[in-house]
Amino acid sequence: MTIKPFSRSERFGIEIQKILGEIFYKEINTSSIGFITITEVKMTNDLKIAKIYISSINSLKSEDSIVNFFNKRSKYIRGFLGKYLTSKSVPELRFFYDNTEFEAEKIEKLFKKLKKDPK
Repeated sequence: MTIKPFSRSERFGIEIQKILGEIFYKEINTSSIGFITITEVKMTNDLKIAKIYISSINSLKSEDSIVNFFNKRSKYIRGFLGKYLTSKSVPELRFFYDNTEFEAEKIEKLFKKLKKDPK
């Protein structure tokens, strides 16, 4: 018996992330919200729900409006996803904004401030 480096849900999440990247590039017009990247896809263990974490670069829209943009189109996106997946069922899509990069930038600024003023 061989041990696989990732769980089934992690492998399926990676596959969905790649496919959604293609769908966003080819099928969904995201020009109104800016450049969007999918940072991570987390699957439930039963593979029925995909939590999709997205971030944007230089967007004039708020995080909530970006998430709403995708949540309103989730059934439409799910239809495209079903054409590319080889699994029996297509998971429900739930979108979340990933602000990890922004938070890391804030922490980096705090560290720089501490180095300048060690008090």
